[in-house]
Amino acid sequence: MGGVKNLADTQQSLNLPATNKAVQSSVWILLGFGASQVLRLLTNLLLATLLYPGAFGFMALIGAFMQGLQMFSDLGIGPSIIQNHRGTEPAFLHTAWTLQIIRGLSLWVLSWLIAFPLAAFYPSNTPGEPSLSLILPIVGATALINGFISTAVFTRQRQLNIGRVVSLDLIAQCASCLCMVVWALLKPDVWALVAGGFAFSLTRVLLSHRLNPHQRDKLHWDSDSARELLLFGRWIFASTVVSFAATQLDRPVLAKLISISELGVYSIAFTLSAIAIEVATRLSHSILFPLLSQHREDSKKIIPLCLQARHLLLWASGALCSAFAILSPLFFGLLYDNRYAGAASLSQWLGLSVWSWILRATMDRIPLALGRPRDLFFSNLINCFGIGLGVLGFTAGRLPGFILGLSLGNLCSHLFLTLRLPLGKRAMLKQSLGFSIGWFAYSILAITALQILELPPNREAGARINTDNFLQVLIHCRIYITTALTLSAAPFLVCAYALRRQWRMKFQ
Repeated sequence: MGGVKNLADTQQSLNLPATNKAVQSSVWILLGFGASQVLRLLTNLLLATLLYPGAFGFMALIGAFMQGLQMFSDLGIGPSIIQNHRGTEPAFLHTAWTLQIIRGLSLWVLSWLIAFPLAAFYPSNTPGEPSLSLILPIVGATALINGFISTAVFTRQRQLNIGRVVSLDLIAQCASCLCMVVWALLKPDVWALVAGGFAFSLTRVLLSHRLNPHQRDKLHWDSDSARELLLFGRWIFASTVVSFAATQLDRPVLAKLISISELGVYSIAFTLSAIAIEVATRLSHSILFPLLSQHREDSKKIIPLCLQARHLLLWASGALCSAFAILSPLFFGLLYDNRYAGAASLSQWLGLSVWSWILRATMDRIPLALGRPRDLFFSNLINCFGIGLGVLGFTAGRLPGFILGLSLGNLCSHLFLTLRLPLGKRAMLKQSLGFSIGWFAYSILAITALQILELPPNREAGARINTDNFLQVLIHCRIYITTALTLSAAPFLVCAYALRRQWRMKFQ
């Protein structure tokens, strides 16, 4: 009982100005994220009509390998700048920028080295589709470009000054989407997606150096700074190596189990379902981690602060997960043609994997804030076994079984991190269990209720959305649409009420 009382007392003594700044930054991130998702949705709809499912599957495979290279060479430079007490010193920042460039160059070289072995392992079966040996080194050049991004991005996150960073990402995304759509209109092939990646990286890097024009990044080497960066980053490096297996290996594994077109449908379904992951991860990494790092010497403040912030994150993320599970049949039925019809049920199954990932992502910054990245490494190592469980599940239940295996790996990883907390283990588990039961029960009931109603039909492959036909479908399926929208909106209303209630209690 004494531990619970101390936990409650600590929650009331948290730094209110820092919390207010975190709330302001959270608003910026959510506004930017909302605009980003609208832009992504519109672009995705256009590209889904102009391109073919195999193009999305091919780029999902390329993206997984590039993300793997990024993770296999992650030195933890961003988290080091945010967490380290020297994170604002010029010598430390210049050394970090130099290491970042060296890493980017190394990644580009590695992309050339792995291109031919991967091309032999994943041969192209689609006529006219470029080989991995050609496209991977070209995509790998974006890693070199990203190596030159300004350290001002991380210093602003450290100070919880997020507004201009959010604007930077949004402008870069606009440039990327415009480039992809124009290219796909002129020549509808996979190179449109490659060009979009280049446009994003170039725009983001160039604009990042305007975030802090008074202190330019430059090449510099300070031995003490490099030692601190590498010592902190060694466990992050090890952690991200195994994290690749846990978060990105699903697509390379599936590429050997299913066709490239099926992988494209899976990729589109995952893109929609993973919006909730992105919300939780962005808020956790950009807001929660800097906020927790301010109390790095006092775990009695870090755990209660995380529980408070996590409560809000689980409300918002759970509402998103539930809404996407309910709306996915309507979304894919109205807006995508019949080549992507399978994405509707996949999105609902992926909701389980997404939620299990969110439970972990909303508290995995605690070990880093406490200076214990080794715990995160072992957590990711446990999470790796989810891929093995997914393969076993695939043999029994195809893609749904694969997704259930991934979910189980996420839950085991979350349990390990919780048991490694210095205090508040019971409170963390109780919070996770309560939210999981509530959101799961509501989603199942809502999806079951919608099964008895008539679902809108998919369009023919490659057909454009016709306004008259679209309106006819809306009228014909008005009961289904009204019910689905109402059921998906209800969690957000409950979420808004809960957040408002907690906010009022905080300031009374």
